[in-house]
Amino acid sequence: MLRRRFLAAAAAATLFAGLTACGDDAGDDSGGEQTVTFWHSMAGANGEAVNHLVEEFNKAHAGKIKVEATFQGKYNDSLTKLKASVQSKQTPNLVQVFEIGTQLMVDTKATVAFADLAGSAGIDAASVEPGIAKYYTVGGKLQALPFNASAPVLFYNKTAFKDAGIDPEKPPTTIGELAEAARKLKVVDGGKTTRYGAVASIDGWLVEQMLAAGGVQYCNQDNGRSGRTTAVNWDTPELRGIVNTWAGLVKDGTLLNVGRNNTDASAAFQAGRAAILPFTSANLRDIMKGSKFEVGVANYIRPDNTTASGVFNGGAAVWTMAGHPKAQQAAAAEFLKYLASADAQGYWAAQTGYIPIVKAAADTKAFKDTLATYPDFAKPGAELSAAAATPASSGCLMGVMPQARDKMNDIVESVILGKTSADQAITTAQTAMAEAIATYNKSVGQ
Repeated sequence: MLRRRFLAAAAAATLFAGLTACGDDAGDDSGGEQTVTFWHSMAGANGEAVNHLVEEFNKAHAGKIKVEATFQGKYNDSLTKLKASVQSKQTPNLVQVFEIGTQLMVDTKATVAFADLAGSAGIDAASVEPGIAKYYTVGGKLQALPFNASAPVLFYNKTAFKDAGIDPEKPPTTIGELAEAARKLKVVDGGKTTRYGAVASIDGWLVEQMLAAGGVQYCNQDNGRSGRTTAVNWDTPELRGIVNTWAGLVKDGTLLNVGRNNTDASAAFQAGRAAILPFTSANLRDIMKGSKFEVGVANYIRPDNTTASGVFNGGAAVWTMAGHPKAQQAAAAEFLKYLASADAQGYWAAQTGYIPIVKAAADTKAFKDTLATYPDFAKPGAELSAAAATPASSGCLMGVMPQARDKMNDIVESVILGKTSADQAITTAQTAMAEAIATYNKSVGQ
């Protein structure tokens, strides 16, 4: 019956709506070396940093614990493989899942809450930064260990600001201020735009964060924090303002539209083709190193006519899958303890640009050395710490968040391309989401 529930739920959502507990506590529970399987989605330099952490852990626990880290592709690819692993009763011990998969993972009932592991493993769950932990806290429990935490920030070309007569120490705080600055920053030479005022990829995450920054809830039931989400909260003047302003900037040639390609947006900014870039802090190191001008890093913007509330973290967390031998689970918890340590987090943040999830990491040599070179590395963490403890700045919890993000992309894209009005696009998407949410909730017995 449990597997049938999983398969029914899988048909309801883009990836899967629910998993089911698989396996049991049978298996090697001896005192020999325990093997811990860890699935992750970190590639390139980030993947190398993960491998280094795993190697260091394995060296320190030789003969007792061996972590086998395996790259499973992008987050969506990893979720698809997780579905298959449940069906075959061969789940990993640990799996990295992006933040919008949180409600979905809780609904699987196939995980062990990090808070339940922490005490026996000697992990101080309270040491996890509250501004990061709040996203993954469901039912009063921290469900997974935040690992690669990021925040939305505004990158801007300080040199261009000075040339345009804009105070580089006073970056935009709202989308309206961004539009005003971008129009001043745009440079046209001989009828050709040589520098756009801004560049942005069509990414629903950017919209989610902008709404949160202005205290606007993305979905109902206090962003899914006080009850099961039943609808998105998109028919608002704030969202219409964001979409219309974005489309207007593209239409008048002020904002460079690169479609849904985040890499192209970052590349255009680093090349000096655009002076402002709303983006993730996860690429802070690359952007600072790759730009030949003075880069400014500021807190993220919010909708017009709103009061600053605060953003929530992006990135992913490491989840513990249930149904494995107790000794193996204890070994997995030991690895989580290491990942949450100051040394591991200091190294991870220094190598990648992600935010340390524990305060003590700021005192490590690795992170201090990085701050000496890139002082702005401290800003994303400070931004999350300063966010208000409200539902809006905690992020929306619902099982079909991956679908919601795609629908938000559709809204922005259709208005930018002139296919429909903001009102029409939002109404259509909100109706589609109501159906998707209802189907998902029914599939998980809610």
